[in-house]
Amino acid sequence: MKYLAFVTLPMAALVGACGADSPAEETGDALEQRADAVDQMTEQQADMLEERGDAIEKVYDERAEAVEEAGDERTDAINNVADQPALR
Repeated sequence: MKYLAFVTLPMAALVGACGADSPAEETGDALEQRADAVDQMTEQQADMLEERGDAIEKVYDERAEAVEEAGDERTDAINNVADQPALR
């Protein structure tokens, strides 16, 4: 008899837990769903911002390289003129 009570009581508790949710539980479930949606949306926004940042960084890196190359070319041109024998 003790064994039967030991087995049936947990099953009864499980069946009772499967009943309709209370209004508080429904509200909690709705809030959890809303939180999940907000989390998903903000993660997508963060990913988009990160991609934009990477693209902007690439553009600035390319501009910086172009400026550096132009500076190197000017420096070489000035040094070539300075190295000419007529200026010595």
